Amino acid sequence: MQFTPQAFTGGNVFIDGIGALGILKSFEPPKLDYDTIEASASIGKYEKVLPSLKPLTAKITLTDVNAVLLAPLSTLIPKVVYVKKNMTSVGITQKDTQIIATMGGVVKVGELPQYEMIKEVEFSFEMAVYTFSYQVDKVPLIVYDVENSIYMINGIDQFASIRKNIT
Repeated sequence: MQFTPQAFTGGNVFIDGIGALGILKSFEPPKLDYDTIEASASIGKYEKVLPSLKPLTAKITLTDVNAVLLAPLSTLIPKVVYVKKNMTSVGITQKDTQIIATMGGVVKVGELPQYEMIKEVEFSFEMAVYTFSYQVDKVPLIVYDVENSIYMINGIDQFASIRKNIT
């Protein structure tokens, strides 16, 4: 398999199904940070990585302010945010790749724009993510759903052995 460098060439964001083409400035997907515990061995200590993830957070920065974009600040109803990005590989043959990140959760931090003369308006928010799907060319590579105890990477259930021991 040959790997080639890729660059982001475009993106779009949908909040509860309403598209906002052209205003997505940046997107930080959730960091997959596993719980760890410190363990001891005869010659020292090491960290044991557990199969459970720490709470997931995503950050989205937009270049517009309106009622639709401020709606996620309400914590009464969880929001679904869908980010679609395009990447183009750099090399002899160019190939376009689509990445889709779908997140469900509640906004925990909202940053309204700071006033600076002749500077682009930026509104950003951080979400506490309860469900997360990361697809590359419509193939789900990561599926996370804390409410239904699902965590899959490349279609492999990371909790299968744990779930088998519980039932």
